[in-house]
Amino acid sequence: MLHTPFYNSEKSYEENKVKNMINNIIFDWKRTLYNPDDGTLIEGAKEILEVLQHKNIPLTLIGKGNADMYREVKRLEVEKYFSNIIFQDGLKENSLFEPYISKDDPSSTFFIGDRVKSELAVGKSLGATTVWVRQGKFSMEEPENENQMPDYVVTTLIEVKDLLINKFHI
Repeated sequence: MLHTPFYNSEKSYEENKVKNMINNIIFDWKRTLYNPDDGTLIEGAKEILEVLQHKNIPLTLIGKGNADMYREVKRLEVEKYFSNIIFQDGLKENSLFEPYISKDDPSSTFFIGDRVKSELAVGKSLGATTVWVRQGKFSMEEPENENQMPDYVVTTLIEVKDLLINKFHI
């Protein structure tokens, strides 16, 4: 279920081709890749991480938490997929994400998360491409303004993988 068309007919093929590049991907942790209620990975998490690793796309994991979340990443054996892993208590602010945004083309950085009012709003404000995995606890959360409107909406991590393969040709 994709809501935003990729191809903009007002732009030339070359401009759209440049937008088609994925420089890096920032994943949210809790409720995007990891279910904190039962301590397991969300269905499709390992599959998408393996595909992205195989394609040599740098991945960053950013989420709320502290040492306990680092332990969970290790326990679930997903540490190897990420170039950067950052957990921090408190609000997700732009400054936490800015070092991981492509300087040359912010839209080539993809934010993948489950909250339009949190990580996806930050991603939009930094010029990144945002993918809302509309599943679980925050699936009914609606965007309240333009800055919270995701570029793409999917309902599972498998759909994220399919979007990246079929739309962005990874």
